[in-house]
Amino acid sequence: MLEQSGAKRFEDLIGKDGLVAQMLKPLMQEMLEAEMNEHLGYPKHHPSGYLTGNSRNGSYQRTLRSSDGPFTLDMPRDRNGDFNSEVVPPYKQISSELEQKIISMYAFGTSTADIVDWIHETYGFEFSPGFISKVTDKVLELAQEWQARPLNSIYTIAYLDAIHIKCRENNKVINKAVHIVMAYDLSGYKHILGHYISNGGEGAKYWLSVITDLKNRGVQDILIACVDGLSGFEQAIHSIFPQTTVQRCIVHAIRNSLAYVPHKLKSEFMEYLKPVYTASTIEEAEANFKVLEERFGEKYPMAINIRKNNWEALTQCFSFSSEIRKMMYTTNAIESYNSVLRKYTKNKRSFVSNDALTKVLYLATQKAQESWIPCVPNWPTILNQFAIHFEGRIPML
Repeated sequence: MLEQSGAKRFEDLIGKDGLVAQMLKPLMQEMLEAEMNEHLGYPKHHPSGYLTGNSRNGSYQRTLRSSDGPFTLDMPRDRNGDFNSEVVPPYKQISSELEQKIISMYAFGTSTADIVDWIHETYGFEFSPGFISKVTDKVLELAQEWQARPLNSIYTIAYLDAIHIKCRENNKVINKAVHIVMAYDLSGYKHILGHYISNGGEGAKYWLSVITDLKNRGVQDILIACVDGLSGFEQAIHSIFPQTTVQRCIVHAIRNSLAYVPHKLKSEFMEYLKPVYTASTIEEAEANFKVLEERFGEKYPMAINIRKNNWEALTQCFSFSSEIRKMMYTTNAIESYNSVLRKYTKNKRSFVSNDALTKVLYLATQKAQESWIPCVPNWPTILNQFAIHFEGRIPML
């Protein structure tokens, strides 16, 4: 069912005609089976079940009405005749609202325990947090399928960044890095290519595994990659995509420089720095940098050297037009996306597992994509510029 659902947006999960609505019947059937397992004390087809004095005794059909239309369930029976379902009590009609609410609340970081309390207060059902996790595991299947999906062969600009989220592991709470790849395709549409959760920091070695996965999923070329100043990052990219132009993130470089400037001089420092990265040409940028260096170089050499020592990586954008340059040195797109992820994960002090985090990241991504513009403005002009600059690397559409 997951393969046939075609769910690509958050609404496809929780809308009236969404994935959860499609899953209502099998979901309720699974909940009934789980109830019977708990009632009998053993799972279906378990060999020791016949020694307990009670066992399954087939099923009967019951038609229920939901907000998405009627459907029929196979109600399990036991030989002693004392099984009563709390999920589908006698004469009670079930609405898909319950399943939709579970998914929606989970997406916003509501704990499984709080969801259990809400269900009990609203519907009078008593479920364990583990049972709610089973419901949300349906989302995990979809998230895993999304993470492994084939990718386009070429992307124009890719942003590689990471955020850190607390997770529990071996009875300890640790910071895990969620490595994120966002990219624009040849049609000017923005995509999240994947989330990659590591136990450590943003190491170049781990990024190499991320880039390798992109290759394995079908990516043959990335024209431009925008990254932070992590040591070995550029080498990791070039080991898989040797032709890729790597632009060091200007925003990260600015933050690093400002860390070495007293607070009272930060505004003045930015007045001298801004003409460097907003210059029209590389020659103008070099001239403006000399002015910056003359003003602050003697007292605050570290603030200057961060830019001086990484000049080539920070100025790749000057080879391109203003439209492309703006996409290269501003990280608004991925910073905005990261803020959505933080919004959906902030309610959790820590996630119990990578799977729990994966589910929320996926749901947050589907929601974030709803507000993305269909295509970059003036994209045909930008694509023509890419075709000229990267001659022979962009196929005829």
